[in-house]
Amino acid sequence: MASAYPFFEVAERLEETCARIYEALAGLFSGQPGASALFARLAGEERQHASRIRLLAVRYRHDAGLLRGADTAASRLRPLLAEAEAVLEQVRAGAWAADLAIVRGELMDLEDRFQAAHAHVIATLADPGLKRFFEQMATQDGAHRDLLRG
Repeated sequence: MASAYPFFEVAERLEETCARIYEALAGLFSGQPGASALFARLAGEERQHASRIRLLAVRYRHDAGLLRGADTAASRLRPLLAEAEAVLEQVRAGAWAADLAIVRGELMDLEDRFQAAHAHVIATLADPGLKRFFEQMATQDGAHRDLLRG
């Protein structure tokens, strides 16, 4: 039986990696309370996204008809996950600690790519409830970008 599990696994890992990026940035910018608080808030929101995806995976992972193209959707998210993992390593290495304005710009671009990925996922979904969920996530990514803009 086909499964949507690979899709949910990649989607959850992406959100969890994003949470770790924001957590690491909160630490790097601890001397700037406003920036640190923003990054901590975004980390919490990304963790919430990961938790919600985990719950959906439990509920839907064996539903073969759930996604018209679960493998295609997962393959679209994998490069974004690899990029997020690379960003996390750069942040942890201190490469993003120099200039808050540049960091915000890079993060806004990253959130734009997340929003586009969610839009692609929406297009592959067969289930109306999951479509709404990923539409909400795309909207939240847009809100993250707005928060980063300041």
